[in-house]
Order: sequence, then C-alpha cells, then structure tokens
Amino acid sequence: MCGASNGALFTYDGECFHLGATHGSDPRFVEWARQVGPFPPPEGTGLGRISRGERLVHIADVREMDAFRTIPQFRRSMETGGVRTLALVALHQDEVLLGALSVYRQEVRPFSDKQIALLQNFAEQAVIAMENARLLGELRQRTEEVAELNRGLEARVAEQVDELGRVGRLKRFLAPQLAELILSHGDEKILESHRRDIVVVFCDLRGYTAFTETAEPEEVLDFLREYHGALGPLVSQFEGTLDQFSGDGIMVFFNDPVPCPDPAERAVKMAMAMRGAAGTLIASWRRRGRLLGFGAGIAQGYATLCQIGFAERSGYTAIGTVCNLAARLCAEAQDGQILIGQRVAIAVEQTITLEDRRAHAEGADPAGSGLQRAGRGYPTSSPCYRRRPTKCLSAINTSDVSRTKRTGRCEGKGTWERA
Repeated sequence: MCGASNGALFTYDGECFHLGATHGSDPRFVEWARQVGPFPPPEGTGLGRISRGERLVHIADVREMDAFRTIPQFRRSMETGGVRTLALVALHQDEVLLGALSVYRQEVRPFSDKQIALLQNFAEQAVIAMENARLLGELRQRTEEVAELNRGLEARVAEQVDELGRVGRLKRFLAPQLAELILSHGDEKILESHRRDIVVVFCDLRGYTAFTETAEPEEVLDFLREYHGALGPLVSQFEGTLDQFSGDGIMVFFNDPVPCPDPAERAVKMAMAMRGAAGTLIASWRRRGRLLGFGAGIAQGYATLCQIGFAERSGYTAIGTVCNLAARLCAEAQDGQILIGQRVAIAVEQTITLEDRRAHAEGADPAGSGLQRAGRGYPTSSPCYRRRPTKCLSAINTSDVSRTKRTGRCEGKGTWERA
C-alpha cells in the first residue's frame, strides 16, 4: 500500500530500541540485528531523530547521510538490509514514545505524501494494538497473580482447617489454655507416650445405678446434661486434663501434659468445687424424688500417659495404679466425701484442713491391689477427705482400699462397674 516491500517495528524502553518484528527484510539483516540486541540510537540516524522528538523522518537516500559515512555500525546495518530510501514514523501514546515504524526501499525512490499519510495512519493503529497487547499482558499477569493468591489462600485455609481440627482434638481432653499453648509451640510431641507423676481425680454419683434403672432415658439424659454442664467447666477453670466422661463418672488428672506447680492442691480444690456444683443439682433432683449423692477420690503417683485410639478418633489418657487407687477411693467415698491418698494429704495439709478417718478394708491380700507398700508395711487405716461445716476434708490411708466393698473392681485406667 505504501509501495515498500520491506519494513520493521521497533519498541523503545526510554533508552534503547528493540527490534520487534520485520517484514520482507533480508535474513542476514534480521540475524545481525538480533545479535546486536537492544541498542541506543546513534545521533543523526533516523531512530536517533525519532528518539529526540521528531514524529516523522523521511530520508530519500541513506547513503547521503553524514551518519552513513561516520558511524560504522549504522552503515553496516543499512548495507546489510540494502536500505536506500527510508521512512520512519514515531509511535506515541499520550506523549510517551513507544517505538517506531520503519519502511524502506532498496532503491532510491522517495515516498509520496499520500503514502506517508497512510503510514502515519497505520502507525496510529499500531499504537492502539500495542496498548491492547500491553493491557492484555497486564490482565494475564494480574490473573496469574490472583490465581497464585488464591492458591496461597487455599493453602492457608487448609492449614487453618487442619489447625482447627487439632484445636478441636486437643480441647476434647485439655483445658483450652493448654491446647492453645501446645498449638502455639506447633509441636504435639508433648502428647507422645511418657511417664510422669500426676494427681488423678475420680468422681461419680451415689445412687446413680438405681436412678437409671427406674428413670426414663430422657430423664437420665436431662440430668447428665445438667451434671456435665455444671462440672465440665471446672476442669478448665483449674487447668486439669479431662480423661473421660463415662455416665456419671468423671476422670481428671493434673500435672500433664503441661506440668503445674501445685497439682494436688488444684485437684482437691477442683473436687471441692465439683462437690458444691453437684450438690446444687442433687438438691433440686431430690425434690423430684431422686435420691442421688456425690463422692470423689484423689490419688497421686506415677502413670504412663499417651494418646490412644485410631486415625479418625483418639484420646489422651493415663494408665497406671494411681488411676485404680483414685477410682477405689471414689468407690469408698460416701455422699459428700472426698477421699484422698496419703501423698495428696501431705501435699495439701498446710493449706486445707483435713479430717483423719480410720477405715478398714476387707478382702484379698493387699499385694494384689497394685498399691505401693509403705515403709512400715500396710497400715490398717488411712486418711479420707470429707467436707464438714468447718470446710475441712477427711483422709483415708491408701492401703485400706486394697479392696472395695463393691462387687465390681477397677480395671486399666480407672473404669469401674457399680454394684
């Protein structure tokens, strides 16, 4: 249309021109230009004049230019391409130079005004196309950035969901503050199997079996919801580790997985608070003709602690004779009593008033009970802790509960059956 079979499109980055595309050019010129790469426009050349603000450069014969004679690189490029008549139009977008459109003839034959006007019009269309290409490139880049952001968000959401799952699993058997502490360290190795000195609390209801045998299931569930709802928060309040809810039975231990400075005192105070909370419920149910009572047992000793279960559901528990002892003390406790072992009694006797109650156990050889032997042999009585109007507790010697008066016996970590 312009009467020129050769042309080239250059882009400009503010300092150098880059060869973007060619049409009809000698392959040797194209290869040479690509080897040279981006180049600053020499002064006095066509691109040099474009870079300095001229909108149109029309050269009838490049070999008549001073630059052709004085700049070897420019001369080589013109000779390699066989350029004689040259026309360049600047590509501007809002007064910003984007590049230049070049057409040339390999013979000396200047372009007409109509041909130059047509070239300028084509240059304007090229600017629009370049701007569209730039916007499309930015859109693609933004799309990739958004996609990358979405992938990052998905990964973060997955991590948060996993963390929430870990929080949920930990809060099933840990006080919320302990669960958060473990998560903040990002390590659950603290829950791996280990051995530690702990204080175990067992508590349950007196008369619960008779109650369940005569009450409707819905009535039993209503009572358990109230009972667990009243006692459960106390476990978190005193920073205990909940082992299990099993009907009316509750097992809590202290000093693991996070050690605490006063596990025995915390355990006793929690048991006293539970007795008070349970007493309020029991009083209201007694008015309905349901005779229930509350008792607890507390023991201190070494146990093995670990997670048990399977992938979809697991729990954290303590296994050892200290659990059996706490369960048996609980079994011996009468309504309103909190029976504690000797080690617990020694640990709290300076802060809590205790009552020494002599109790005698009947049954098999104490050696089969799994209890530790005292230095002076198996005593015949021990301290039991019970609340009196003066807010004192009573203590029972641990060896006196080598056998319980129940027909059932404790197994494993402290599960038991009622007579």
